[in-house]
Amino acid sequence: MELENIISKMKSMQTNMKANKVSDVALENLLKQGVKSTDETQANQFWSSVRALVKAMGHEGLMPSRSTLPEDVQQSISTAVDDVIEASINFYNHGIVGSVIFRHGKSGGGTFADAEDYAKTMAQITGGKLRRLYNENRWNGELPVVITEATE
Repeated sequence: MELENIISKMKSMQTNMKANKVSDVALENLLKQGVKSTDETQANQFWSSVRALVKAMGHEGLMPSRSTLPEDVQQSISTAVDDVIEASINFYNHGIVGSVIFRHGKSGGGTFADAEDYAKTMAQITGGKLRRLYNENRWNGELPVVITEATE
């Protein structure tokens, strides 16, 4: 079980490298060999080496999510969050909107620092709600989001 999990992390990192157009021969070769691991010990050794190399090179953004959600659900959430960020920035920058939107009182109230601050908050709210809906079996993880009411 652990062997498949580690190989899945390495494959996810390969996907992240392609998506982010990161070209690093050492990391690419290490991952290529790592996914061929035949036992857990070997896979753990490769994964430790990958993590050390990624950290040394400052590519921490390539590390796969530690989420327990399935990869396709994580991708759906990421897509939705990216859309929310883009739309939130546009919304915040429209006319006087940015000067009349305030933080929730529990968050200290006041205005947002800028459009990116507002977008980050909206993205965190959206991602959290989608994760909760998926975990409550009220959303199947696919886009567009269709929420079902909980049945008792």
